[in-house]
Amino acid sequence: MKQNEQAFRNELNHAIDFDKVLSQFAAKTSFSLSRQRIEQALPSQDLFMIREQLDLVRDSIEFFREGSTLSLQGCSDIEESVRKSEKQMTLQPKELAEISLFLSTCHRAINALQDTDLDKLKEYSNSMERVHDLQMAIDSCIDLSGAIKEDASAELIHCRNQLMDIRKTLNERTRDFIKKHNASLMESLTTSIQGRVCVLVKAGDKNAFGGMIHGQSQSGLAFYVEPSSFVPLNNQIQMILSKIETEKARICQELSMFVKRNSQSLLSDLETMTLLDVAFAKAKWCLEKDGVVPQIQKRDHTLILENAGHPLIDPKKVVRNTYRLQDAQKALMITGPNMGGKTVTLKTIGLFVALAHAGFPVAAHRALIPYYDSMWFTIGDQQSIENDLSTFSSHIQSLSKICSQSNQNSFVLLDEIGNGTDPQEGSALAIAILDHLIQKGCTVLTSTHFNALKSYGKTNAAILVASMQFDEKTLKATYHYIPGVSGASYAFSIARQYHLDASILEKAQAIKEANKDQNSQELEKLERLQNEVEQEKEKFDQLIQKAHQLQREAVSQKQKWEKAKKRFDQEYESRLETLLQEKEEQMEKLYEEMRQAQQIKPHQRAKYLRDMDALRFNQEEGDEKESFSVGDYVQIENLSTHGEIIELRKKEAMVLANGMKLKVKTNGLKKIRRPKVQQIPQSHREHTDKTFSSVPLELNIIGCRVEEGLRALDHYLDQCVAHHVKQVRIIHGMGTGRLRNAVLADLKKHPAVKSTASGGPREGGLGATIVELK
Repeated sequence: MKQNEQAFRNELNHAIDFDKVLSQFAAKTSFSLSRQRIEQALPSQDLFMIREQLDLVRDSIEFFREGSTLSLQGCSDIEESVRKSEKQMTLQPKELAEISLFLSTCHRAINALQDTDLDKLKEYSNSMERVHDLQMAIDSCIDLSGAIKEDASAELIHCRNQLMDIRKTLNERTRDFIKKHNASLMESLTTSIQGRVCVLVKAGDKNAFGGMIHGQSQSGLAFYVEPSSFVPLNNQIQMILSKIETEKARICQELSMFVKRNSQSLLSDLETMTLLDVAFAKAKWCLEKDGVVPQIQKRDHTLILENAGHPLIDPKKVVRNTYRLQDAQKALMITGPNMGGKTVTLKTIGLFVALAHAGFPVAAHRALIPYYDSMWFTIGDQQSIENDLSTFSSHIQSLSKICSQSNQNSFVLLDEIGNGTDPQEGSALAIAILDHLIQKGCTVLTSTHFNALKSYGKTNAAILVASMQFDEKTLKATYHYIPGVSGASYAFSIARQYHLDASILEKAQAIKEANKDQNSQELEKLERLQNEVEQEKEKFDQLIQKAHQLQREAVSQKQKWEKAKKRFDQEYESRLETLLQEKEEQMEKLYEEMRQAQQIKPHQRAKYLRDMDALRFNQEEGDEKESFSVGDYVQIENLSTHGEIIELRKKEAMVLANGMKLKVKTNGLKKIRRPKVQQIPQSHREHTDKTFSSVPLELNIIGCRVEEGLRALDHYLDQCVAHHVKQVRIIHGMGTGRLRNAVLADLKKHPAVKSTASGGPREGGLGATIVELK
């Protein structure tokens, strides 16, 4: 922006609480550099950079909405360490460990983003360098706590082994010394003074063992003595420790040079990770606040904020409103009572404009914002004791600056314009200033209580007059924004609520009426009518919203049941397919057993056939319910018989089975194939024709009397024997059972019959008998 940066920052923070909102974003960052980047953010004039940031935020939001996750914990500001390496300074092990952890986080980010279809995130991912060799080199020498590993180099391993051996020798020598000179010691323990092993010797014997005296106890009765036998070993330990420190310094120096060689890549990755962390913080805030990434447009001055709520207000209490300014509407004038939400509305719109130009999302469901190259804010008391300025003087000073420096791409926010002086002069001044700014082409947001200013706004097509709704019955603000309606101040009503003396209020009302001109009276009437209409409209809108909600719930329930039905159908089909597959496997097994049988007995053959028919029958049961019509041949499941449908009535059917008419429910029927039955000619029954012809494999004697049926059976069996038929089916039906029993008895006595078995489900069941002939 064109204003001085620090003064502009102070203006934003004072007017629209810009810093407090930025703190919400900063709290969602992963490391200090990105947090600092957000806290120092300001609206920009660079439209390309603004859109670049907003596009990155948009992709980040989509990344999280897809269910992807990426933690940038582990990032830290390594710039100072990298700059030190560039100056050939040796980095400390902890600094090197931070660089390794940073690179590990970079690798995690690259891996998470390299397969994404989101262009901006993929572009940033592709711009990063892994610097894998540097990370491996650091990890091989330094552990996670920032200490150099004992096996970081061959020299360190050698020194540590030497140190262990010497300390072992020293420990043995100290034990021998303590055991031998225990009477001269104050205690049977050793101690370490500046890394050298000593013993606490009684004062009288301090010079008895040679070596060095390192000090005395507080009582003066004992001295810390390093006996001469300890000195060579202590000296060797100190030399090895010095070698170890020298080797550690060499390792750190070598790794620091490695960092220097990759400094540009590290700094580039740091910048990319900072931008990603900032974008992710913005995306998390946007999702939490149910917000949106704004669109910045240069086409015209149309401004749209749908369902916008101030982010600093408790989400459970905030009232979301929709604000619109068409291209021809250069100014928005908000009216209404004090504490009605006028200032909050101005701050919300101003805040969202500033956030959008700083590359941040906003707490709205849609945001279309014109591009502005300068922003001006005057909100609150501008009184300055230091500069000897009153509130009005300071206000006028700000207005003078805005009027001279603003242009057609300026956004101007003026709270209570013209306030702080004589109402008539203040109104006139406010009208003149607004007219000047509108002529310049600025986008102006203002609030007022002045009737003259309201009248001016109502008659100017470039000004949208709006108000904040106020409930006259409860005398409480609803904080609902109402475009196109000017609002009354309700000063007397509010004063009455706070128990101001009634006589004072009556006198004030009388003075107001006496001084009120015709225009003011008409304006107040219009305001009351508008408020009444708006209240009715709001009630109607609530009813419409409720109806829409009920409709959405009904649609949601319908979709829910449709999904459930689809799921159940899929489960049913899956279970049916599994069942059919099992039955097919069982049938294949039966066929295989029959094929492999060398000499299959008749009763086993009959059993195999019945089992296969049962499997087929069970498969058919898995099908969907069928519709029936007259003439269908069906199986009566609960009677184990079959027949033809001769009559249908709703859910009942008349079935002709075994010569009998049976009335059954259709849900107990199953369509089957009609048996191919060849009737025995009547001449056979009457034995009028004794000649033998080709013999059918079935004999149907349903409907015959017992004697007639047995005669036909005997004649039929004679033909079968003569023609060497080995297996036939006798269809006798169930009926009363007399014919069936007689047939079975006759077959048992017949010399040509080898065995008998009841028919399977597809062979007539108990209504037929399978006969195996000799």
